[in-house]
Amino acid sequence: MRHTIGQSHIRHEHGQVAERLYHDYAGVVGLDALVEILRLWQSRRSLRRQMERDMHSYNDTMFEDAGMTREEAEREVRKPFWRA
Repeated sequence: MRHTIGQSHIRHEHGQVAERLYHDYAGVVGLDALVEILRLWQSRRSLRRQMERDMHSYNDTMFEDAGMTREEAEREVRKPFWRA
């Protein structure tokens, strides 16, 4: 099954991510917050690995449809999992 660049690859500005994290985790404290952050990191790691595996088969039109360039996608997959 082929994967395409989709909703899960949406880019966010740093401020948007910080605001979303604040709202998502504002009511969560202690161990629950840590678990949620670890889940977020695992999700990012998994998504970036999948994107790295699949992007070599994408053409420029597919990147355009997703609103990014090949270079932007390559930068995204090189980011560490703890960075938004």
